[in-house]
Amino acid sequence: MAFSRSRQQRRWTMWLRGNGQVLLFWLACAFVGWYLGAKGYGTALLFRLTGIDPEEWTPILQLTAEKDPKVGSVISLEGLTDWSGKPVRLPFPDKLTALWFTCGTCGLEETLQLIHAFQSQNADKIRTAVVYIGQPNAELFRLWNAYKDLVFVWDPKLTVFERLNALYMPRLYLVAPDGTLRYLSRLSLRSRQIEKWQKELAQVKYLLGK
Repeated sequence: MAFSRSRQQRRWTMWLRGNGQVLLFWLACAFVGWYLGAKGYGTALLFRLTGIDPEEWTPILQLTAEKDPKVGSVISLEGLTDWSGKPVRLPFPDKLTALWFTCGTCGLEETLQLIHAFQSQNADKIRTAVVYIGQPNAELFRLWNAYKDLVFVWDPKLTVFERLNALYMPRLYLVAPDGTLRYLSRLSLRSRQIEKWQKELAQVKYLLGK
């Protein structure tokens, strides 16, 4: 029995001599991984090492979309104002409100061209309100003057932005006069691509025609 134990100990000793460096390396990696994870750097390091763009990582989109309001639910648009800070009452009482969220870095001019065309094609069914996220600037006011048929509003405290989970702008919400959410554009990795919006708005136009 003693001989068997001695033989087993020799085997472990020989294994440790041959694999000691590998074991130490593994322990060091495990410690570094634990430390980075505890500091909140683990996911960021994973994205960097794998080359994954976190904005294109499907699980993140799925988790983000879970916070979206549900189609058919009643939503509040309280918190929107005009540029002077006066509250704006929305949705519109006579037609569907096409509520667009956009910002200065979202390809503003191209987006407004798209929004204006969509409004013109469906003027009998919708009225459009553009929620600008960010501080108004000269470009915004220039475009505001160019598109008089669009209503521009502001969300100074990001109240409605957060309530509606309006990420990955531009993003579209169709709201009935009673506040019922009829449609919202899905979260997309290509939210700033005009081609993506042309296809999606063709589907929305079909829904409006029903």
